Amino acid sequence: MNRISADVVLGENVRIIAFVNLYGCTIGDNTTIGSFEEIQRGSVISSKSKVTSHSIICENVTIE
Repeated sequence: MNRISADVVLGENVRIIAFVNLYGCTIGDNTTIGSFEEIQRGSVISSKSKVTSHSIICENVTIE
């Protein structure tokens, strides 16, 4: 089950695997978010990124 809040900004062709919590973050184009992820408010994941499983991205972190 995915929990994606209404304030999440998703780019084009974003692939999200099951069991994620996303809130208040921005995910760039052509990015893959693996299973068992939490990406917190204010964080930005740039385009063409891959976040592997079992990760927590804390508030206001930018991954380029």
